[in-house]
Parts: sequence; structure tokens; C-alpha cells
Amino acid sequence: MTTWGRTAVRAAAMAAVVTTGLATTGAARAETFYLAQKSTLCVDIAGGRFVEGTPIMLWPCHGKAPQLLDYDPARKAVVARGNRSFCVDDVVRQGLALVKCNATRMRWSYDAARSQMRSQDGRCWDAAGGKLEPRTRMILWPCHGKANQQFFYF
Repeated sequence: MTTWGRTAVRAAAMAAVVTTGLATTGAARAETFYLAQKSTLCVDIAGGRFVEGTPIMLWPCHGKAPQLLDYDPARKAVVARGNRSFCVDDVVRQGLALVKCNATRMRWSYDAARSQMRSQDGRCWDAAGGKLEPRTRMILWPCHGKANQQFFYF
């Protein structure tokens, strides 16, 4: 993404936070996915373990390595900044997890207008069971646009 494009996405996300009155307390965010309706929860690599198969879940935002995920629109990948050989992918019967970047199946696109991360087959990142609380597993689910599928990224 160009510097201008990334700046525009960040500006749009911040404008949405301001206009919805969401609190932005907590750690500073840098290339982090966090819930649009509960901005204190971020997408996180469970336990900070950069190991293949580690689940992706919601966790209170702290801005450290397990929450620093780079969306690369050219590759259509979400890469773990703490170990760039790992990407976020959908693991059958497990949900979203870390896999080696050269073995991913999913291609991601971020829809800033809907605040959704979508797969090439039209499903969205989803906080399982609609729960907006720590330790909730992230899964892929048909897009419905409810709060458990809305994530800002900046």
C-alpha cells in the first residue's frame, strides 16, 4: 500500500472512531486490527507464540508484537510483524491461525467502507459466537456486517 493509501485508511478509521464516540484509550496502535465497536480489543496471536497453528483471538490492545499484523494488499496477505515468515490463514476446523506464508490458502482484502477483512470466497473475519471479549477465537464466517465482523485497521 502506498504511504498515501495507508494514511487515507488510517484517517478514515480515526474519523469513524471519532464520529461513533468510541474510546481510543489503551496502547498506541500501529498496523493493528481492532474491533470497531469495542476498540479496547485487538486481533492477537495467542500467547505471543510465533509457531505454526497458533490461534488468532481477541485480546486487550497492548500494541506489542502479537498484535502487529501487516496487511499487504499486493500479496493479499496478513503478515505477522514479529516473525514475517508467518501469515494469518483459515485452518480447517480450527479458525484463523498462523501458518507459513508460503502455505496460505486464503487471499485477504480489507473493505474499509464496511470495516471488514474478507477472504477470496466472500467470508469475513468473525469473532466466534458474536462474543466481543478477550480469548474469543477468530474464525471465517459468511459476511453479515454485525459488530463481531467489523475491524478497523491502522
